[in-house]
Amino acid sequence: MKQGFLLLIAIVGGIAIGSVLMSRHLMTRYQQQLTEERAAWDAERLSLEHTLEDTRAWARNANATPVIVPVQQPSTQTNRTPREIVAKLVALKAGRPNDARTLRQAIYWLEELALAGERALPAIREFLALNQDFDLAPRQSKTSTAVGESILPVSLRFGLFEVVKRIGGKGAEALLADTLNTTGRGLELVWLARALHEIAPNQYRESALVSARELLARPAPASTVSLVERVDRDSLFEVLTFFGDASFVSAAQEQVLGANGKVDRSALKYLEQSLGAQAVPLAAQWYSDPRIIDPIEKDILARVALHWVGADGQADEFYIRVINDMTLPGGIRKDIIEDLNYLPDKRKPSPGDLPLIDNRIAIIEDQLPKTSDPVNAAALTEAHTDLVNMKKAATTKP
Repeated sequence: MKQGFLLLIAIVGGIAIGSVLMSRHLMTRYQQQLTEERAAWDAERLSLEHTLEDTRAWARNANATPVIVPVQQPSTQTNRTPREIVAKLVALKAGRPNDARTLRQAIYWLEELALAGERALPAIREFLALNQDFDLAPRQSKTSTAVGESILPVSLRFGLFEVVKRIGGKGAEALLADTLNTTGRGLELVWLARALHEIAPNQYRESALVSARELLARPAPASTVSLVERVDRDSLFEVLTFFGDASFVSAAQEQVLGANGKVDRSALKYLEQSLGAQAVPLAAQWYSDPRIIDPIEKDILARVALHWVGADGQADEFYIRVINDMTLPGGIRKDIIEDLNYLPDKRKPSPGDLPLIDNRIAIIEDQLPKTSDPVNAAALTEAHTDLVNMKKAATTKP
């Protein structure tokens, strides 16, 4: 029992001695670390004091007038030359079309080119003279309005056009004007015509019109014309419409109906915009042309009258002839009849539309008892219901 007690005292004493030794070791390490940190701080403090003393000495020797050093704004402009930037843009053609990375690079390099200012104009002019291009952004809609409002440039050339417009100045204006006179693309021509009209109203009107007429004087495209080509011709006619030029009306009439019986929709649209209701008798004449075999082509012509039904006697007469033409497929007749519920520009009915709506209802009520065709009867009934509802909407106060 006595031996066990002595052993316990020895163990407790050993633990106490070990704790003391460990505490002394930790204290030594702490003192050493504290000494090192103080030395580092003293060195840093001494350096700061020297710097402060140097600054005070400079201030004592400096002129009384303070020197204002301009703040250097961070610049993202690259050190590359405009030609190198254009080369970077051209190299994007090898990338995947509509790829997000390609679009980001295109936007970046176009911005860098714009930052170069007038220095970029010679390099841009050199590329445009090559008459090369490739798409950058998807062209879901290839109209000139869509191109002008697109956040991303639809192609490299349009991106460069926008850069030139942003750079501004006489040099930029001259470059856009030169391109206006040399481009063979309708979509480019209408964009350039609008841009230059903003810069210098009407100064380039005649140049744009001459270019548009020359391009439209080329033989009309064949029946296999692509959507891009058709939009291109639409754009050329849009230049004429934009400047209110009707001098091409006679030439457009010669282009509407081709020898193959196909309708040039671009020329027809221009005549509708230029002549209004006076285009209806022309459409009626072409509708009866024996060269037209495809019902779809007749449908295109019939819709010239649809716009004016209820407002023009010749349009009413032509329309009635069309819906009773049993050589037309039932589906086409059905659509033409039911589309009477569309107002011009597809606007909502208002009190001012009541005479037009009443006239269309009268035409339907006159034709419905006369028809024996079930397709026409159903379509006339449907159109009558729609027009009656439109009349209620036009007379109901909001």
